[in-house]
Amino acid sequence: MRLKQIKIVNFGQFSNKKFDLPGDQINVFFGANEAGKSTTVAFIKQIMFGFHLRSNASPFFEDYTPLAHVSPMGGSLIFENGDSEYELERLYAKGDKTKKGILTVKKDGQVVSESLFFDQIQNIDGSFYADSFIFNQEMLGQVTSLSQEDLLERIYYLGAANSGQLLKLRDDFAKEAGKLFKKTGKKPEVNRLLKQIETDRDKLVQTKAEFSDYEELAQDLKDHQDRLKKAQQALANIQTKQASLRDLQKELSNYTTLLDLQKQIKDIKFDSENYQKAQDLMAQGRNLQKMMQSLQEQLSELTEEDLIDLNESKKVVQQKPQLLQWQVEYRNCLQKADQLKQEEQQLLALSPEINELRNLNTEDIKQLKEDFLALPAKQNEEVNEISSSDKLWYIVGAVLVVLGLILLGTAGVVGIIVLIAGIGLAGFGYVKNTQASKQAADILAKQKAVKNQRQVFYSKYNLDPDMLDLNSVLTNLNQYKLKESAEKTNAEELNKINQQVAQLAANVQNVLREPIDDDFDQVLNGLDEIEEQINKQQELTQKKSNLTSSLNQDKQELKELGLKLKAVFAQANVENMADYDAAYQESLDQAKIKAQYDALEKSLHDDLDELKQEAKEPGKVLAQLQSLAAQSSDVTEEIDELQQQVAKLQVQLDNLADSTAVFEAKQELANTETNFVNSSQEYLANLLASKWISRSLDLASNERFPKMLNAAKEYFALLTGGRYVNIVLDKKLTVMRKDGKKREVKYLSRGTAEQLYFALKLAFIEQIKDKINLPILIDDSFVNFDDRRISYIKKLLEKISENNQVLIFTAQEKLVDQLEITPLTFTKGTQDA
Repeated sequence: MRLKQIKIVNFGQFSNKKFDLPGDQINVFFGANEAGKSTTVAFIKQIMFGFHLRSNASPFFEDYTPLAHVSPMGGSLIFENGDSEYELERLYAKGDKTKKGILTVKKDGQVVSESLFFDQIQNIDGSFYADSFIFNQEMLGQVTSLSQEDLLERIYYLGAANSGQLLKLRDDFAKEAGKLFKKTGKKPEVNRLLKQIETDRDKLVQTKAEFSDYEELAQDLKDHQDRLKKAQQALANIQTKQASLRDLQKELSNYTTLLDLQKQIKDIKFDSENYQKAQDLMAQGRNLQKMMQSLQEQLSELTEEDLIDLNESKKVVQQKPQLLQWQVEYRNCLQKADQLKQEEQQLLALSPEINELRNLNTEDIKQLKEDFLALPAKQNEEVNEISSSDKLWYIVGAVLVVLGLILLGTAGVVGIIVLIAGIGLAGFGYVKNTQASKQAADILAKQKAVKNQRQVFYSKYNLDPDMLDLNSVLTNLNQYKLKESAEKTNAEELNKINQQVAQLAANVQNVLREPIDDDFDQVLNGLDEIEEQINKQQELTQKKSNLTSSLNQDKQELKELGLKLKAVFAQANVENMADYDAAYQESLDQAKIKAQYDALEKSLHDDLDELKQEAKEPGKVLAQLQSLAAQSSDVTEEIDELQQQVAKLQVQLDNLADSTAVFEAKQELANTETNFVNSSQEYLANLLASKWISRSLDLASNERFPKMLNAAKEYFALLTGGRYVNIVLDKKLTVMRKDGKKREVKYLSRGTAEQLYFALKLAFIEQIKDKINLPILIDDSFVNFDDRRISYIKKLLEKISENNQVLIFTAQEKLVDQLEITPLTFTKGTQDA
């Protein structure tokens, strides 16, 4: 089987990650500690054999529930086997009670039974795969923790499947057998039960001897008990006769009473039904009187004080919907007033000039427009000073004049020409300067006139014409006046509503006769109070009417009951209920006397004849009682003597073992023998199981171990760089160095011991390759190897990868460099790989 792809959906720190394995022989995963190497090893193992097996000690059975609490957990592996491709997908979601996840197996893309895959690997389980194909620090650490004997057995039985578990099971069976029996022991269960059987047998012999004496005394006791029983029966008969005669004596007084009662009996006719009818009528009458009294009291308690005018109150209450409508309109008006005020403020903010114009009438506005339109345009022409060019004419003219005067004496005509030119230029400059001064004066005069007119406008209207947009201001002023008009109308509406509410408040105040504020809530509360008074007054009136009606009805019924009662009295021939009660009491007395007579007659019925005879012959019963008393005394003495003899015999029997004691002794012996058999069977079962497991391991290892030992020698030599050339298994496991010296395993360094166990396990994998060929997973198993040993690993890995695919998970850069294989790299702290 060659693993081609690892696809993780959610597992531990990974989510949605895929690894495509480039090599069929050796693949290297490189990353720092906690980067996810061991997680990937666990993923491969758990996808094949199931999740959540935390009861096992192996770290490959840890719970790798995704850290992000996502679902489902799991992923898939793709294996290549010859021309076929197997995909194993295992997913686990909350609710899966098996805790192993749901496995789906596909062969060449088609879903098949999972047995089709596991048949290819001899249906091994997760423990076998972890023990045989996974190498990590925990596995190698077992080398130094095992004793010499345990290590020899572990190595010897590597050729057997699940040898580690079977060795532990064999030792457990041997330990349990040792707890049950030891040749010289006393506390083990089988030893203790053997001693107990001897004790129980001696006890049974002694109990049987006592039982023989017990039987003789038991027969003598039975004879005395029979005699005692006959005497007690005779005494009981005498006592029965005595009791009968005493009862007869007692019945003589009852017989006398019977005769007296017979004389008191009278024949009285009394109609109990008619009497019951009279009682019922009397009870009904009393109930009616109580009810009438109660109704009268309720009527007297009802008062009509502080009654209101219902008609006027109802008219006022009917205005409640109108009040609610006013309340809505009032709130709307208040809202509208706030809105108008805000809009006015907005208009004032846009055109502050409105404050100056708000009091002007139409004529004033018209005059404002005319005055504004009559304003001259603002003069923006600047008054220029005498320009530098005009001054230049003066300067040039002056210079020429001076020059002409100078040349006049020397050059004659030239000096005159220059002088004339200078005078001409100076004159031209004067004319130009005069014109400019006049033009500036005109401009200043115009500007002053415009300024004066605009100042007059500002003084009249307090508005700056230079900053005034009259059309916009007048438009906003018109809007502002419309708002003021609307505000005035709204205020009138508010005043109207207030007047209406005040009028209604006055009406409510008149009805309630208490002050009411002109406030909606106060008026509404007043209307509610009026409604409550109306309902209360209506209920009072209705209640009085009902009470009066009931009282009249009860009076009529009481009158009818009186007539019925008189008819009943007439039928019984009595005047009133007191006479009727006396007649009833007399009938009860006669009934009592008759009942006593009948009861005595019934109790004395069987003895009436004897009582009549005793009444004729007094003393006969007493004589019979005296005779029976003498007989009772004699029988009692006989019973006392027999009871003493029976008690004496019973004490003697109690000191001897009876049949129950013999049975119990036999039962105790049988129980002890049964426990002995069960414990012996358990001891033999444990002992045989231990021997059977040892024999099975011997048979399983004899065929493979010699071949495995040869391969292990080769691997061990490769790992040690040829320093150790042989492995010798005798009573102790020793290794032979290249120089021929032998060393016991316990004296090897930890690194060398790990190399030895590493070589032996790899040799075992090589031996089972024809049946089980799965990837070998090596998870940082070389951390204790020095640089020299790491250099030997490459040769070993190349050797074993000829038959099995090898996946190496390491954090050692030197090992990666030695293997010269581009690794799949883990990045710590991320989910990337």
